[in-house]
Amino acid sequence: MEYINKTCPICGHEFVVQKRVEEKAIYCTLECLSAAQGKVKRGKVSSFVSV
Repeated sequence: MEYINKTCPICGHEFVVQKRVEEKAIYCTLECLSAAQGKVKRGKVSSFVSV
């Protein structure tokens, strides 16, 4: 298997992916993916849980 280094466009961290999924792997974590989709504001997570 061949691996390549990529850089996350959200946080700038470098991560390693397999060459065969190079085009699909864009973000380093699910947090960065969510931030890119605008669903999660980084650093602000509500701890309120309704019962």
